[in-house]
Amino acid sequence: MNTTYIRTGCALAAAIVIASSSSQAQDAAMQITMAEAQAIVDAGHKAAGGMNLRVSVAVVDARGDVIAVGRMTGAGVNTVDTAIGKAMTSAIYGQPSASLTTLATNPAMKALSDASGGRLRFIQGAVPIVRKGFIVGAVGASGATSAEDEQIAKAGAAALP
Repeated sequence: MNTTYIRTGCALAAAIVIASSSSQAQDAAMQITMAEAQAIVDAGHKAAGGMNLRVSVAVVDARGDVIAVGRMTGAGVNTVDTAIGKAMTSAIYGQPSASLTTLATNPAMKALSDASGGRLRFIQGAVPIVRKGFIVGAVGASGATSAEDEQIAKAGAAALP
Protein backbone atom coordinates (compact mmCIF):
# COMPACT_ATOMS: atom_id res chain seq x y z
CA MET A 1 0.00 0.00 0.00
CA ASN A 2 2.79 2.46 0.86
CA THR A 3 4.56 1.65 -2.42
CA THR A 4 1.47 2.73 -4.36
CA TYR A 5 1.46 6.10 -2.60
CA ILE A 6 5.19 6.51 -3.20
CA ARG A 7 4.84 5.66 -6.91
CA THR A 8 1.88 8.00 -7.26
CA GLY A 9 3.77 10.73 -5.40
CA CYS A 10 6.84 10.25 -7.60
CA ALA A 11 4.72 10.32 -10.77
CA LEU A 12 2.98 13.48 -9.58
CA ALA A 13 6.29 15.11 -8.70
CA ALA A 14 7.70 14.20 -12.12
CA ALA A 15 4.64 15.66 -13.85
CA ILE A 16 5.03 18.89 -11.89
CA VAL A 17 8.73 19.16 -12.78
CA ILE A 18 8.00 18.52 -16.47
CA ALA A 19 5.15 21.05 -16.49
CA SER A 20 7.33 23.57 -14.67
CA SER A 21 10.20 23.08 -17.13
CA SER A 22 7.80 23.45 -20.05
CA SER A 23 6.35 26.61 -18.52
CA GLN A 24 9.82 28.05 -17.95
CA ALA A 25 10.74 27.32 -21.58
CA GLN A 26 7.58 29.08 -22.74
CA ASP A 27 8.29 32.02 -20.41
CA ALA A 28 11.82 32.29 -21.79
CA ALA A 29 10.45 32.26 -25.34
CA MET A 30 8.24 35.20 -24.39
CA GLN A 31 11.13 37.37 -23.21
CA ILE A 32 13.48 39.55 -25.20
CA THR A 33 17.09 38.45 -24.76
CA MET A 34 19.96 40.90 -24.44
CA ALA A 35 21.23 39.81 -27.88
CA GLU A 36 17.79 40.42 -29.41
CA ALA A 37 17.50 43.80 -27.70
CA GLN A 38 20.92 44.80 -29.02
CA ALA A 39 19.89 43.70 -32.54
CA ILE A 40 16.80 45.90 -32.24
CA VAL A 41 18.92 48.88 -31.13
CA ASP A 42 21.39 48.25 -33.97
CA ALA A 43 18.56 48.05 -36.55
CA GLY A 44 17.12 51.31 -35.26
CA HIS A 45 20.51 52.99 -35.48
CA LYS A 46 21.00 51.66 -39.00
CA ALA A 47 17.61 53.04 -40.06
CA ALA A 48 18.41 56.41 -38.48
CA GLY A 49 21.82 56.51 -40.14
CA GLY A 50 20.16 55.82 -43.49
CA MET A 51 17.94 58.85 -42.86
CA ASN A 52 21.00 60.94 -41.83
CA LEU A 53 19.66 61.24 -38.28
CA ARG A 54 21.27 60.74 -34.87
CA VAL A 55 19.01 59.17 -32.26
CA SER A 56 18.84 57.07 -29.13
CA VAL A 57 16.97 53.77 -29.22
CA ALA A 58 15.68 51.94 -26.14
CA VAL A 59 14.26 48.44 -25.71
CA VAL A 60 12.17 47.54 -22.66
CA ASP A 61 10.39 44.37 -21.54
CA ALA A 62 6.61 44.07 -21.10
CA ARG A 63 6.81 45.73 -17.66
CA GLY A 64 8.73 48.66 -19.09
CA ASP A 65 12.06 47.68 -17.56
CA VAL A 66 15.07 48.62 -19.70
CA ILE A 67 16.88 45.81 -21.51
CA ALA A 68 19.13 47.83 -23.82
CA VAL A 69 19.73 51.44 -24.84
CA GLY A 70 21.99 52.90 -27.47
CA ARG A 71 22.79 56.56 -28.15
CA MET A 72 24.33 57.36 -31.49
CA THR A 73 27.24 59.78 -31.58
CA GLY A 74 25.76 63.21 -32.08
CA ALA A 75 22.34 62.37 -30.57
CA GLY A 76 21.07 64.87 -28.05
CA VAL A 77 21.73 64.36 -24.35
CA ASN A 78 18.03 64.07 -23.41
CA THR A 79 17.25 61.55 -26.13
CA VAL A 80 18.12 58.55 -23.95
CA ASP A 81 15.56 59.34 -21.26
CA THR A 82 12.93 60.23 -23.84
CA ALA A 83 13.47 57.01 -25.82
CA ILE A 84 13.17 54.98 -22.62
CA GLY A 85 10.02 56.86 -21.56
CA LYS A 86 8.37 56.36 -24.94
CA ALA A 87 9.20 52.64 -24.90
CA MET A 88 7.95 52.25 -21.32
CA THR A 89 4.66 53.92 -22.19
CA SER A 90 4.20 51.76 -25.29
CA ALA A 91 4.98 48.54 -23.39
CA ILE A 92 2.74 49.34 -20.42
CA TYR A 93 -0.23 50.32 -22.59
CA GLY A 94 0.47 47.77 -25.32
CA GLN A 95 0.03 50.34 -28.07
CA PRO A 96 2.19 52.54 -30.25
CA SER A 97 2.96 55.69 -28.29
CA ALA A 98 1.43 57.76 -31.13
CA SER A 99 -2.02 56.45 -30.16
CA LEU A 100 -1.46 57.61 -26.58
CA THR A 101 -0.48 61.25 -27.20
CA THR A 102 -3.97 62.52 -26.32
CA LEU A 103 -3.55 61.04 -22.84
CA ALA A 104 -0.68 63.42 -22.04
CA THR A 105 -3.05 66.06 -20.68
CA ASN A 106 -5.34 63.60 -18.87
CA PRO A 107 -5.02 64.25 -15.11
CA ALA A 108 -5.06 60.52 -14.29
CA MET A 109 -2.27 59.81 -16.78
CA LYS A 110 -0.30 62.78 -15.50
CA ALA A 111 -0.63 61.33 -11.99
CA LEU A 112 0.50 57.92 -13.26
CA SER A 113 3.51 59.49 -14.95
CA ASP A 114 4.29 61.45 -11.78
CA ALA A 115 4.04 58.21 -9.76
CA SER A 116 6.64 56.66 -12.07
CA GLY A 117 9.01 59.52 -11.37
CA GLY A 118 7.93 61.35 -14.52
CA ARG A 119 9.44 58.64 -16.68
CA LEU A 120 6.44 57.94 -18.95
CA ARG A 121 6.40 59.89 -22.21
CA PHE A 122 3.12 60.19 -24.09
CA ILE A 123 4.92 61.15 -27.29
CA GLN A 124 4.96 59.44 -30.69
CA GLY A 125 8.07 57.37 -31.34
CA ALA A 126 7.64 53.90 -29.80
CA VAL A 127 5.95 50.66 -30.79
CA PRO A 128 5.19 47.46 -28.89
CA ILE A 129 7.15 44.31 -29.68
CA VAL A 130 4.82 41.36 -30.25
CA ARG A 131 5.86 37.72 -30.19
CA LYS A 132 3.38 34.87 -30.74
CA GLY A 133 0.51 37.28 -30.22
CA PHE A 134 1.80 38.60 -26.88
CA ILE A 135 3.40 41.94 -26.10
CA VAL A 136 6.90 41.14 -24.85
CA GLY A 137 8.24 44.68 -24.76
CA ALA A 138 8.58 47.85 -26.78
CA VAL A 139 11.15 49.89 -28.65
CA GLY A 140 11.35 53.67 -28.54
CA ALA A 141 13.44 56.18 -30.43
CA SER A 142 14.19 59.84 -29.79
CA GLY A 143 16.20 62.53 -31.54
CA ALA A 144 14.30 63.21 -34.74
CA THR A 145 10.73 64.28 -35.43
CA SER A 146 8.11 62.14 -33.71
CA ALA A 147 7.09 60.54 -37.01
CA GLU A 148 10.74 59.75 -37.83
CA ASP A 149 11.27 58.37 -34.34
CA GLU A 150 8.32 56.01 -34.86
CA GLN A 151 9.68 54.93 -38.26
CA ILE A 152 13.03 54.15 -36.60
CA ALA A 153 11.31 52.26 -33.77
CA LYS A 154 9.38 50.18 -36.31
CA ALA A 155 12.62 49.37 -38.13
CA GLY A 156 14.11 48.24 -34.82
CA ALA A 157 11.10 46.09 -33.94
CA ALA A 158 11.25 44.46 -37.37
CA ALA A 159 14.70 43.09 -36.49
CA LEU A 160 13.15 40.65 -34.01
CA PRO A 161 12.37 37.36 -35.69
